[in-house]
Amino acid sequence: MALEKKTLPLYENRQGVLTCQNSRNLRFPPHLHSDLEIIFVESGWLTVCDGDVPYQLFPGDCAVIFPGRIHSFETPEESHSLLALCPVEMAGDFRHGLLRSHPKVPVVPAQKLHRDVAYAMRGIWEISEQGENFSAAKAFVQLVLARVLPCMELTENVGLPMADLTAQVIGWISENYASPISLDILAEQLGVSKYRISRVFGEKLQTSLSDYVNRLRIHQAQSMLHGTDQDVLSICLACGYENPRTFNREFKRICGCTPREYRQRKAGEGIAVHAVDKEW
Repeated sequence: MALEKKTLPLYENRQGVLTCQNSRNLRFPPHLHSDLEIIFVESGWLTVCDGDVPYQLFPGDCAVIFPGRIHSFETPEESHSLLALCPVEMAGDFRHGLLRSHPKVPVVPAQKLHRDVAYAMRGIWEISEQGENFSAAKAFVQLVLARVLPCMELTENVGLPMADLTAQVIGWISENYASPISLDILAEQLGVSKYRISRVFGEKLQTSLSDYVNRLRIHQAQSMLHGTDQDVLSICLACGYENPRTFNREFKRICGCTPREYRQRKAGEGIAVHAVDKEW
């Protein structure tokens, strides 16, 4: 089966695309998508929030985020992890459970995790690097689920608000991050008052709208800087910044370096984000 590599932001509509990221110091604000997300920590430690609950992941730990769950990542110090975003179709016989339930605790610690998981996650990464052998990648995803899900207590989604205001806000911004965004625009698009939306950011996401949008845009810029050959100005415009000065200022505030310095550093590390576009 022919496979094609392409770069996509982690929060974009990614139907039919398998992505595996070899991530250093993973950080990402609250978001949701229709994919299955698997995180395996190689070294250091990070925090994953599933809903409002934070969990710490250490070397050898694995977390599985089910489709439609609001989640975020933060690395307080340093971390190295493998992160795979997988269309639920890859889950085979596990697909029904992924769509109808969620784990009470999405993390399986290293001492309870079968060694197959590390092997399978590294296999997914190698396949995403090569851009071929989708059948093997699908088998690896199902191997991870076969070893991880028996270690989790699952809860049925019956009666849960699947599309509450927070999810609607996150979903709309994820699809329109490169366009002008304000409380007034969100209120008009979602049909609610801007005060309710402001409360979502203050009480649920614990950040401001402007900071949330900037972090999504800068994360996309990071992906493009080390996943494409586009010049910095083109990336600036593609990520929703009309002014290069604003782009450089926000990039340095969030990343601690300029976009050009970031690209040079990533080139030296040899780390890239790849996606595998496939036929079903």
